[in-house]
Amino acid sequence: MNVLFLVNNTKISPNANGGASVYFSHLQLLTKLNYNVHILMVDFSDTPIAEISSNVNPEYIQEIEGFYSEINHFQVAQIHPKGIINRIKTAISTPEKFEYFFVNSQSKKTLKQYISIHNIDLVWAEWRWTAILAYYSNLKVPIVYAHHDWEFKLRKLKSSLSFLEKFHLKQKKRVELELVKNVSACVSASFTEMQEIKAYGNPKALYIPLTYEEVEITKNDMKTPTIVHLGGMGTTANRLGLERFLEVCWNDLKQQIPNVTLKVIGNLKYASNSLKNRLKDPQIKCVGFVEDLKGELKAYDIHIIPWEYNTGTRTRIPLVFNYAQVLVCTKAAASCYPEVIHDENSILSDNLQHMTTQLVDLYKNQEKRIFIGDNARKTFQNYFTVEKQVEKLEEFLEIINVVL
Repeated sequence: MNVLFLVNNTKISPNANGGASVYFSHLQLLTKLNYNVHILMVDFSDTPIAEISSNVNPEYIQEIEGFYSEINHFQVAQIHPKGIINRIKTAISTPEKFEYFFVNSQSKKTLKQYISIHNIDLVWAEWRWTAILAYYSNLKVPIVYAHHDWEFKLRKLKSSLSFLEKFHLKQKKRVELELVKNVSACVSASFTEMQEIKAYGNPKALYIPLTYEEVEITKNDMKTPTIVHLGGMGTTANRLGLERFLEVCWNDLKQQIPNVTLKVIGNLKYASNSLKNRLKDPQIKCVGFVEDLKGELKAYDIHIIPWEYNTGTRTRIPLVFNYAQVLVCTKAAASCYPEVIHDENSILSDNLQHMTTQLVDLYKNQEKRIFIGDNARKTFQNYFTVEKQVEKLEEFLEIINVVL
């Protein structure tokens, strides 16, 4: 089967960031199924001409050699509407064109030509924009939308929205819901969002958790654990979650555990000024972005995920389990993974105040840390590898083709 893998023009890697990890995991699964995979790296930068070329950034694809038969750069056309009256009409009748200027005849024609020339049987669209591009191009082949998150949910978390922002949010929600209802199928790395997709009207939705290659565990000779937070500040959940942790938990932790240390791994470029100031604490070590995590993620250290909402996929959780670290996470953030079980392979918190108490107890209990870390590693081996998920995906895609 010829599969077209539509993905944002960015790095595909298990080590770069959460989105890149999902791209890599899905691409690896499709490769394991021996499909003939064509990749289009979709560039949404503002230009009026749509074009497909071989001009692919080599840094973006250096870790996926052997995963595809052909790869190209797809520059979509961004056509800006003219005239306020036309803009209002578009908002009412075609919200996809009102919100996304890449939805136009030129982008559509270019994509359709590629699909025809290469005899594509199935389009796999990663993340929201590529799926919008594929769906509104009225393709004659099945489209699988690899769903990452709900934009309208994330935007609602913003403290205050202007009237115009609320209007755009409503329009984008219209597009998102039409998209998930009408694509051939959806795949999500979040169990709860898979259920939501079904509730919104598409029964052909599959939960496929994020997969990683199994790593060799790094031994930990320290008598006391380090608390670890992993993830770049360009991701909302990482940035706001860490800031809330430092605001709510950190001072209490230092009072109860005077020698406690926090290691923050990830790019701080998008951290707020208030967060940067909090990170100047001498008991916090910021190591920046680390591509090879083996030296940083040691078994039985405590790994926190203080995000307080059930949004998207916490791509770090399988990674934490892979390294036999002790996950301490809010129940809301962990709800995307049914494999995460409190007091068996993780410690789940009702809220951040509760997390503080749990961290103090866990810090003093080496036996429990080892028990949780060992079970986390077993859970990874049982659920979060390509070998454990590839058959499920194959059966799902076969059913889609039969139904269609």
